[in-house]
Formats: sequence, C-alpha cells, structure tokens
Amino acid sequence: EIMPSLVGSEMCIRDRYCKVHRRFPPQCGVTCRLAHVLAEIFSTAQGITVTLRPGKVAREARVPPIVVGQIFRALAERGYMACSRVGERQLRCTVRRDSPLWSGDHEAIYAILQQL
Repeated sequence: EIMPSLVGSEMCIRDRYCKVHRRFPPQCGVTCRLAHVLAEIFSTAQGITVTLRPGKVAREARVPPIVVGQIFRALAERGYMACSRVGERQLRCTVRRDSPLWSGDHEAIYAILQQL
C-alpha cells in the first residue's frame, strides 16, 4: 500500500530532478534553450511582472551567465524588459505581462531572440 503522505514528496523530488536535468530538443542551441526556459517561467508566472536573474536562467538553460546577461541587456535596449544592477556584478531584469516577450510559447520567444 502506498502511503499518501509520501506520494507528494516523491513527486516533488522527481519533478525537481527533471527540472535540473532538463532535456532540450536535439540540436537546440543557446537561443533555443533560453526560449524554452523563459516560456516555462512565463507560463507558470502569476502577477503582472516577473523578475529574472541571468545567473539563475543561465543555469536552467545550461548557457554561460555572461551570454544570458548580454541577451538580457539587448532585450532591455529594445524595450522587452527593464534591467538594473544589483551590487557590483549582478543584473536583475523585470518583464511586464504586457511585453511581447511574455509568452508561454517558446517559438514566439525564439523569434524575438533571433532578431537580436
């Protein structure tokens, strides 16, 4: 018999494992992986803004943080997000729900990233 109290914990551990060891489509490069991660973030977000930290997004997308920082700065220059420095080396970016970037569709995000 399965104890109901353990099922949720086991599912949580399994889901966390899957998120850390995320599988991207074959031949999915930097832009593709970043689009998949952002789509997942936006599709589960609540509220009118999402705060993104390049280092965290980079880990999830398995992309160097410096690359994500450069992409985020380029997106900010084009008005898709607002970024500010936190401390000497950290960047924090905010995306509003009315931004064209905010989408649960990774292909829509990929198209925006491809224009940079």
